[in-house]
Amino acid sequence: MQKDKFYDAEEFEISLKAYLSYVSRKMRKDDNYYPHTLVRALVNAIEGANKNGKPGRYIGVSGEGEKYTDYEPQQLIACVVEMHRDKTITILEIEDVSLQKSIPIKVASYILLLSIRFDKYEGNVLRVEDYINVVNNTIPQLNIIRFDNNVWKEARDYLAENIDTLHFPTEMGDDYEKDFLSIKESTQWENYPSRVRSSIATVWVQDKHPELFSEGSVNLVSVFLADEYPKAGLLNNLLVTLYGPPAEFFNDILKWNFFTDLNMIENNSKASTKIGRNSKCPCGSGKKYKKCCGSKRN
Repeated sequence: MQKDKFYDAEEFEISLKAYLSYVSRKMRKDDNYYPHTLVRALVNAIEGANKNGKPGRYIGVSGEGEKYTDYEPQQLIACVVEMHRDKTITILEIEDVSLQKSIPIKVASYILLLSIRFDKYEGNVLRVEDYINVVNNTIPQLNIIRFDNNVWKEARDYLAENIDTLHFPTEMGDDYEKDFLSIKESTQWENYPSRVRSSIATVWVQDKHPELFSEGSVNLVSVFLADEYPKAGLLNNLLVTLYGPPAEFFNDILKWNFFTDLNMIENNSKASTKIGRNSKCPCGSGKKYKKCCGSKRN
């Protein structure tokens, strides 16, 4: 059955500010502490707003270029926030600059909530079992299922036997077929292309263990080659899942009573952040934007 779990905004009235303050302090004290890039970008934006103390828009950027070699993708996230006259802050936009995609605000709010819950576990790594439990209990419409690597050969052979009955989306392209053809009988499971592993695992669990699937949820069969992973990496994979191909679906079905101490604009496209010069200023002064915060910004 579909999980029916919604959060009372009062539960997090101070949690997000307290958590971001905790992240800020811990980053200064512990060089080995690595919160997710989105969290760091938001901390940078809010710190800039609080340091300046004036109404206006502020941007925080964070990336992980120093952790990657030249041939690997680098993540860069930018957060745009606005501080109002009463010192409240609204998140206007969160952008994955490396992919040139806006991150849906509901998805961002869940990543923030998961960051809070992950940090309750000591260290920068998290056991897969704990990761799955936390995510499945936090995001109502997502059901992550771990594939049993001990049966990978049986699952591989089962897919081979039934390959003609399966339908693979055309957008997967010729490269996907090449991935399959690159596999030899001697190829070890850890050396399989990741999307081939995912297909083998998904078909096996769907047909052999349908009881693991949750009706009304997005069921995601995942292959984990290790028993623990860095928290930031787990969050990043989940983030890409939520605003990747299934993004529109998740954005429609996820229900969220936003943190009460940090406002979020529901439509966070670039167009939504533009304010006409003759429009009422969003800071609440009652003046036209061009004669209030707009003049300061210019």
